[in-house]
Amino acid sequence: MTKLSRNGSGSGSGRRPRARGRGAAAVALLGAATLLLAACSSGSAAPAEQERDYGTPAAGKIKEGILEGTTLTYAGPGGIFQEGQDKAIWQPMAKESGATMQMDAFDAGKLKAMVDSKNVTWDIVDTSQVDSARGCGTLYEKIDRSKIDTSKLPEGTLTDECMIPNVMYGFVIAYNKDKFGDNPPKSAADFFDTKKFPGKRTVPATTYVDPQNMEFPLMADGVDLDNLKPEHIDQAIKKYKSLGKDGIVWTTGAQAQQQLESGEAVMGFVWSGRGYGAADAGAPIAPVWDEWLVAIDSTAIPKGAKDKGASEAAINYFLGADQQAKMTELNSMSPVNVDAKPQVDDTLSEWLASSRFETGRVPDIDFWVKNYDAMAAAWATWVTGA
Repeated sequence: MTKLSRNGSGSGSGRRPRARGRGAAAVALLGAATLLLAACSSGSAAPAEQERDYGTPAAGKIKEGILEGTTLTYAGPGGIFQEGQDKAIWQPMAKESGATMQMDAFDAGKLKAMVDSKNVTWDIVDTSQVDSARGCGTLYEKIDRSKIDTSKLPEGTLTDECMIPNVMYGFVIAYNKDKFGDNPPKSAADFFDTKKFPGKRTVPATTYVDPQNMEFPLMADGVDLDNLKPEHIDQAIKKYKSLGKDGIVWTTGAQAQQQLESGEAVMGFVWSGRGYGAADAGAPIAPVWDEWLVAIDSTAIPKGAKDKGASEAAINYFLGADQQAKMTELNSMSPVNVDAKPQVDDTLSEWLASSRFETGRVPDIDFWVKNYDAMAAAWATWVTGA
């Protein structure tokens, strides 16, 4: 079977959208996190969790001064994404509650080492839905949702007991309006129809696999995504391979954006933030919202975090409508509070996944967690060209 071409290696525009890599060893640390980690790595026992009266939770609210003297560390993907969250949410939370909020870069291997050694220095992390579900109860604490106001979250986004939605984005078709302006693609099937829509299209070949990567080609084949079976894994990979010489791949969000901006690809199945980045850079790129896949990051608490109650209170603040709106204005990621009303320009408005949530497909996380090993093995074979 013809393998896809692996051309294209640009670094991207460096604009607001951030890369979606897991295991962010290369992400620059924010703030003074390195000093904090050094201080916490001595192996001394963590202080016992304090008893506090947080009151009835209301998203975006926290009692003044209730976390005085407490230091919390948030480990995320870094870059503009995390900087926007820190400025819009975490530092205002710290000021109001009396806490000190530190930033660090999330790495799955580091998290496991912390948990195994019982020396956990992170309090809140941003990870994938599959990761939080697979590690629920072992790597992550089960969250007491009576302490968090989840009433303004989109339906279906609470996918396991150890997560609260962090941000929303989409896996979408992005297409070149100059090529297809009069007859744009409208579906996953159109994406794979190289006769009706000629030209190179780019698809993901990241080192990790998201369920959306698997469900998209199955959507194109008309598979009932509510009744997935293990054999659909190979079918999804086969569909990608069917693109043959008309397919190229991206391994990073920056590369996907560069391929769209340069015209190397006339169409791509990409993260909505990277499609937006290409459009914001002036490329004639538009999204398809008729068929797309919802992506939600998980906010989670590491197993053995020193003050679970403080982490839950901070997460409750994180979900406020005003906080979420300000975050979107700073980092272009879609909010998860349905009442958030970010003030954004027309270009970003066209690419915000949250305003199209009702048309999106939320992947079957339970199925993909159950079949994770088979999915990961098939994906690894695909991306290495084996």
